[in-house]
Amino acid sequence: GPVLAARRAAGDAMERHHQLRRDPDWSPHGCNLCGKEGHQAATCCNGSMNWIDRFGLDAFIPRKPYYDIKPREEPDYADIEARAKKYAQAKLAADSVDTAEAGKKFAQELSEKEKAEAEEKARAAKQQADLEELNAGLPQGWRGYRAPNGKPYYHNAATGVTQWKPPAPE
Repeated sequence: GPVLAARRAAGDAMERHHQLRRDPDWSPHGCNLCGKEGHQAATCCNGSMNWIDRFGLDAFIPRKPYYDIKPREEPDYADIEARAKKYAQAKLAADSVDTAEAGKKFAQELSEKEKAEAEEKARAAKQQADLEELNAGLPQGWRGYRAPNGKPYYHNAATGVTQWKPPAPE
C-alpha cells in the first residue's frame, strides 16, 4: 500500500545516501560513519558530520511515489450508481426466474425444432424420389428437373436443349 511505497521510496533515498558515504572496503556489518564493527552509526563515538553539506539535501529527501505525483480523476458517481442499479435489477430478475417453466419452454422449442428438421428431411427425400421418378426412362444425356412452380422440365447437357415436354425415347 501507500505506507510500503513511502518506506520503499525513503529506503531508496537512504540506500543512495549510504552508497555515497560508505567506503567499499568496509565490512558490511560495520558502522556507516567510521566502518568499524561493533556499533552502529547512531551510537558512533567518532564524532559527527554535517551530511547535508557533504552530500546535499537531495540525498536525504525521499521521493514521492508515482501515485502521489499523478493527480487522480474524480470518479463519475452518477455512472457508478446507474451501473449498480442496473446490476441489482438484473440480479433480482435472475433470482426470480421460474426454472421449471423455462425448462418446459426450452423442451417445447427443442421438440419443435426436431419436428421441423424431420419434416425438412421428409420433404427432401420426397423431392429426391420425385426426381428419380422423373428421370426414370429418359434417353441417354437427358435429366428431369422441377421449376419453382412445380412443373417438370427436361434438359440435355450435351446438346444444351431444354424443353417442357419429355424427350422421345431413342
